[in-house]
Amino acid sequence: MQRQAFSMLEILIALIIAAVAFLPIYNLFRFGSQGAVNNIYEVTASNYAADLINFTRDIKAHQIKTVAGNSNKVTLTSDEQIATFFSRIGMTAPPPVKEPFSRRLELEKFSGRDVTGPAGIIGWLSDLINRRRSVPNYLICVKVEFPKMNTTEKDDVTLFSMAMD
Repeated sequence: MQRQAFSMLEILIALIIAAVAFLPIYNLFRFGSQGAVNNIYEVTASNYAADLINFTRDIKAHQIKTVAGNSNKVTLTSDEQIATFFSRIGMTAPPPVKEPFSRRLELEKFSGRDVTGPAGIIGWLSDLINRRRSVPNYLICVKVEFPKMNTTEKDDVTLFSMAMD
């Protein structure tokens, strides 16, 4: 007896093999769209961070010191705190970030002295011989956080700058 057609079992096995063969293509599109969204978030976060870093280029170290006082590090964790800080200096802060982004600004006093050798003596002598002196300055760090796709974790973009007199 000759068979004229495929059995239902053979057709089901062929469909399963075809489905497994197309699974990598499905994953390619799924992960490709997630990557596109992550890229959009990262570029937007970079722009938000660059806006604030470019804005801080107009600030001098003595202006930060008048607001920060004797504190070696100032951490501003929200756009409201950043706006308040800049209003104390007499400047208008850049516009706040939109959800789901959050921006953070850290200003840390940086001495800029050479501290090599035991107790910094060799660095002090090097500064004295080369007639270098410490310039008051602040290290500025802007961090913008945004959510990663399909996780509860956050990713961030961090930019640095300096303010000096």
